[in-house]
Amino acid sequence: MFKSIAFILMLAAQLLLGGCSTTYHENLVSDLQKQGDNPYIVEPELKDLEQKIRAIVMAERSLAEPYRLTFDPRNEAIISYFQDQFSKQEMMKTINLVRAGYEAVVAARYPNVGLEAGCALVDSGAFVISSKVAADQFEWSFIHGDCVDGLAHGVGKAMDEKHNAVFVGKFNQGVMVEGVFNLLQEDGREVIQVGQVPGTMESARLLVTEIRKTGFQWIRYGDFNDSGGIDGFAVSIWAFTNTMVVKSIGGVENSFLSGFAAKQELKPWKNGKIWNVWIGHFMDGNLNGPGAWSNGMAHLSVGYWKDGSRHGKTYGEYAMSDDNNESYAGIYVNGERDGAFRVQRRALIGSRKGEFIEIYANGELIDDGIAKKPNHGDTLGKFVALAGGAAVIGSSGITDSAKVDIGTAFATDILAGGNGQNINAMRQSMAGGAGAGSNASTDSDKGVFSFSCYDPGNFICVDYTLYSRTKSEQFKAQCSQGNNKLVASCDSSTRQAICSHQSPVGKTDTHDYLYGSEPEQVKQACVSTGGQFKMVE
Repeated sequence: MFKSIAFILMLAAQLLLGGCSTTYHENLVSDLQKQGDNPYIVEPELKDLEQKIRAIVMAERSLAEPYRLTFDPRNEAIISYFQDQFSKQEMMKTINLVRAGYEAVVAARYPNVGLEAGCALVDSGAFVISSKVAADQFEWSFIHGDCVDGLAHGVGKAMDEKHNAVFVGKFNQGVMVEGVFNLLQEDGREVIQVGQVPGTMESARLLVTEIRKTGFQWIRYGDFNDSGGIDGFAVSIWAFTNTMVVKSIGGVENSFLSGFAAKQELKPWKNGKIWNVWIGHFMDGNLNGPGAWSNGMAHLSVGYWKDGSRHGKTYGEYAMSDDNNESYAGIYVNGERDGAFRVQRRALIGSRKGEFIEIYANGELIDDGIAKKPNHGDTLGKFVALAGGAAVIGSSGITDSAKVDIGTAFATDILAGGNGQNINAMRQSMAGGAGAGSNASTDSDKGVFSFSCYDPGNFICVDYTLYSRTKSEQFKAQCSQGNNKLVASCDSSTRQAICSHQSPVGKTDTHDYLYGSEPEQVKQACVSTGGQFKMVE
């Protein structure tokens, strides 16, 4: 006979909270304590979320008494950010009543049930929230209770024999308005529901508990509508025989997390599964907008999300041990790292300690920022690199064909690892009269064509926007020479120098990640080529 899913999940939780996993969690907590806040975060909304996710991760997770009946520190930390939306005390009071069983709840809430029989119901729209029985399938019959003018009015009892359901609670002129529902299902599961009856005009705050034979309880507390869905606020709790887990909490629309909310899910990690936590702005059940995540063992990240995937600026922490931890900042595109990532590595061994720029393309690391780089002290090489935009676009007096030649020389000397001879020859040739022989483009060739090229050897990235398809394809091909990479876009948020050039042919932004530490020298080189300079701190 197969084991129930509740038992399996409980066992997984037990396994992953002992031994090595506890050590990993301790390593992450220790690193967060030593490092403090992520040094790269600047957005106020992300700083706030960082404090929330840090507090959650650093709180203890336990599988022991008294956490069979209440929340451990980690789940308490999650709940603490939502206590202005509900009364935790009232919820726990009802949960503890339900634990004693249906009869105990009825005795505590409605000790005196009237005995008059044969009273009428004018509305049988009440229902038990269950995945087994639709809301509109219940047919209630009044059994006995208080009646006025032939209608159920006061405390009474009703039953639905077809679905083995019973209700004890208050009636108002033949309508069930609040009470305790009990539903016994064929597989042995029991549903106990406590609270108001949802109406057609407004939701009702209820507690619904599904109790399984294993002792596992699925508890939902929130604002239910008249079709059994949730609209407003809700808490979903998995209560095992030794721990309580907040599966989700926060705003809900059409039964999906919406607005500020949090959730926890079991995800694979090493040889088992661990509870991951997300908190932030949700839409349709997934993070959309500012949010934070951690697996509680080695990873923590704060940033922007789209449809549940990291998308946009992201900051993070990683810690597996004292000699393997770091902070980072960079851009994610549809869940994959893309572009330059600034990394502050706090390893204690080897050459990995320090601050680096890593480069990713579609999630693939294409430069780790650790290997020794060419000498940036070469003034000509630096000048040519910064003049990349000018080499592509030039001035209005330079022919299109000459611009292509300059771009080829630029690619040969810098992107392909040349020594500057080609660009020097081009500059001398241009000095003799570069304005002749304009090369007009056809209408079919015109448009806006953008791409970016990263030179990992020099930590330089150029964003190109050209108004000719032919020119765009030519420069893409030139970028691919040597070890250079076409990337989605250059990162413009980390500390760097940016030199921009523009003309009727197009524009470029040359990002120098390494020479952001020498802004005056870079500025002089940029301005001397007709560019506009700015620093990103």
